[in-house]
Amino acid sequence: MKKTLYTCLISVFAAIQSANIQAITTCNDFGHFDLYINVDPPASDGGSLLIDSIEQFSVEASTGRTIVSANFGDFPGGPHKTDDPGWVVGAGDLLGGEFLWFRALGSLRFWDKEQQLWLDNPPNEERVRYFGAIPPEVVINGTAEENAYYAEGTIWSAEGLEGPLEAPIEQAADVAIGDAIHAHLDFCVEDSAGDCTIPQLGFTGSPAIGAYLIEIQIFSNAATENGLQQKYFDSPPVKILLNNGLVADECSAAIGALVIPNTVVDDSEALPAAGVLIMTGP
Repeated sequence: MKKTLYTCLISVFAAIQSANIQAITTCNDFGHFDLYINVDPPASDGGSLLIDSIEQFSVEASTGRTIVSANFGDFPGGPHKTDDPGWVVGAGDLLGGEFLWFRALGSLRFWDKEQQLWLDNPPNEERVRYFGAIPPEVVINGTAEENAYYAEGTIWSAEGLEGPLEAPIEQAADVAIGDAIHAHLDFCVEDSAGDCTIPQLGFTGSPAIGAYLIEIQIFSNAATENGLQQKYFDSPPVKILLNNGLVADECSAAIGALVIPNTVVDDSEALPAAGVLIMTGP
């Protein structure tokens, strides 16, 4: 029988927080927020796109990838949508006219709060969509079918990816101060009968309460001065954890299972973690 180590999880969280007090381990109470992307060196050939360079967010133990968490339930979008996180690039990091894009990776995973497990198959065949912008060349010269393809968004499911695997986020403004890019695109979760492409409320179905995990990468399609190479190195992949109805402690457990693997163990096996020897009862 699986046993959930609630007390030990709290202890290990404390150990981790003592090492990195800034790490975010909850999905809740962020409100409207942004994820800052730095380019190092700024606007230069060979610059790298960096996410969370101040190490504010938690990191997945198995991959070293940043975990950014947000809540579904924006007031204008309804209970199953959010436009967080937003993406911000400061003035001078990208040149005016250069585009920031996202690339979809992997497949959808689901946190089951009852089993205390990350599952590869959501219970109701749920899907997560992310609605990127339509590429300018498609807007100008594309067919109706090509425009509709991007307008329906990128889909993560247990089976993998559907729709555009890459899409623009926003074009950088030519500014000396402030933000060159500040964009909020919509995430949405739907069940097998739902359809996030319908803008009115009530068409997403009843997706299961839990956390939904997807993976994306940020890049720019800007070319070097000679036009032969991509100008910037892509960002490391980042995990986006989208909370659908979990309260703070429940969501912390979902993040904790990524940050501290094997927090759910079989029977009485001993589990060492973060310098603490964890023992379970029979």
